[in-house]
Amino acid sequence: MKNLNNKLVSGVDEAGRGSIIGPLVIACVTADKKIIKKFSKLGVKDSKKVTPKNREILSKIIMEESEHVSITRLSEKKIDKAVRLRKEFAKKKNYYPGNKIIGLNELEANSIAKMMNELKSSSIYVDSCDVNPERFKQRIINRIDTRIKVYSRHKADERYIIVAAASIIAKFNRDKEILKLERIHGNIGSGYPSDPITRKFLREWVIKNKEMPDFTRKSWKTWNDLQPKIENYL
Repeated sequence: MKNLNNKLVSGVDEAGRGSIIGPLVIACVTADKKIIKKFSKLGVKDSKKVTPKNREILSKIIMEESEHVSITRLSEKKIDKAVRLRKEFAKKKNYYPGNKIIGLNELEANSIAKMMNELKSSSIYVDSCDVNPERFKQRIINRIDTRIKVYSRHKADERYIIVAAASIIAKFNRDKEILKLERIHGNIGSGYPSDPITRKFLREWVIKNKEMPDFTRKSWKTWNDLQPKIENYL
C-alpha cells in the first residue's frame, strides 16, 4: 500500500449527471493547503456561481497549480447500461448482476474509486450524488486499495474550495463536450431534459431520423414524455 502525503487534499465533483445529451464528467483535483488558499483568493467556488468565461480562466489556473488533476468521462452507453441493470434489479428480486455495475450511483462510485487509487493525498472530499452520503462513501471505500480518508457530503462544492475546484474542472470539460456536439448538430441547448431547446432538438431529430441520437442517454424517462408527441409526426 502506497505512502500518503498528509499535506495534500483532494476533491471530487461531477457535471452532467441529469443531462440527456452528452457524457457525465467527473473531476478530481489534488492540492496542498497553500494552493487551496490561493484558489479561494482567486474566486474559485461552486461552478454554478462562476461565469463560463471565468470557468475557463480558473480551469487553466487549477490545471497549472494543482498537484494532480484527473478527469473521467462516462459515456452515454455506459450510463445507459448501468441504469438499465438497475431497473432489471428492481424488477426481479432474484436477479443477480454478478460483478456488473448497477445504477448510476454505483457507476460514479466505481469511477471515483479508480481515480482515488492513483492519489497520494491523505484525505478526499466528495460531493455525494446519493441521498445518503454515508452509503455513497461506503460504496467508494469498498473499491479502493488505499487508506485515504473519505468525506462524503451534500453540497460539498459549496463547503470546500478543493471540491469547488473540481466542480469547475468538471463543468468546463462537460461544456466543451456539448460545444463539440453543437458544432456538428447545431443548437442543442444545455443538454438537460428541462431545457426547451434541448427537448425541441430531440423531438425534431427523431421526427427526421426515425431514431434517437447516438449521443443521448436512451434510458432516460424523458423519452417517455416525448414519445407521444413524436408519434404524432411519424
